[in-house]
Order: sequence, then C-alpha cells, then structure tokens
Amino acid sequence: MLKKIITAAVIALSLSIVSMAYAQSEPSSPDSNYHFDKHDDFKIFWQDFQKAVLQKDKAAIAKMMNYPFSDYEHSPLIFLNEAEFLAQYDELFNAKMVKLIETNQYRQGDPEQEDMADTTGPDGYVIEHENSDDGYNLVIEKIDGVYKLVRIAFYS
Repeated sequence: MLKKIITAAVIALSLSIVSMAYAQSEPSSPDSNYHFDKHDDFKIFWQDFQKAVLQKDKAAIAKMMNYPFSDYEHSPLIFLNEAEFLAQYDELFNAKMVKLIETNQYRQGDPEQEDMADTTGPDGYVIEHENSDDGYNLVIEKIDGVYKLVRIAFYS
C-alpha cells in the first residue's frame, strides 16, 4: 500500500514538473514583452525600443514607428507602412545604429534648431551619430501622446 502511494506521488510530481516546464517553454505573446500602453513615458519607450532593437524584434519595432516615416531630404528611405519598413529594416538598423541604441546615444531635442532640422519640440529625442557621415540620425517624438520613431533628422 505504501509503495502504491509513493508511486502515485512520484507520478503526480513528475507530471507537474513536465507541465510547468512545458508552460515555461511556450512562447509568450510578443506584446507581453513590452509596455506599449506606457509609451507616453520616454524612459519606458526607450527601454522597450532598445530591447526590441537588440533582440531584432522587427514586429515590435514596427509598432514603435510612425507611418509614413520619412526624411525631409526625401531619400529613397521612406516607409509608407509597416511592410515597407520591414523590407528596409537592415538599412535603417545597421550595426552602427544598433551600437548607438545599445549604448544610449540619444539626446533631447534642441528647441533652438529650425523646425525640421531636429525635433519639433523639447519632448523629442535624437539618436545621433557623432559624425553624420557615419549614418542616419533618427528622431523620436510624441505622436498622439506616445513616443514613436518618426523620421530621419534633416541634417543626417
């Protein structure tokens, strides 16, 4: 009798361990890894954006962009929608840009700059190369109350 109880307990314990392991291995919803509903706070937006870029989570980054995405020199790098962005992802997020994001190389917008040369207000931020010959500088601004990647800076 004691042997049957021990056997039953071992089986029950084994099944619960297996089911817990399975539950932990199931992929969570991509949205559950981010705080999209709190992107009115730049620090939360930046943490999510940085995590998505470093993990190459293109779908999450696409949700953090404003469309149409443009630069004011009207280069070929203009995305009217998510599909166009995804097709050009590697051009925008090259190794140099990823390094800037990884090392927190952004600054707050300069209200003294002309309207489109920087951010359109002090709430905006610029991910900026030290030398514009190194690549694009990217502008983050609030759109409808939440931060979004909105364009390539005019002077890039």
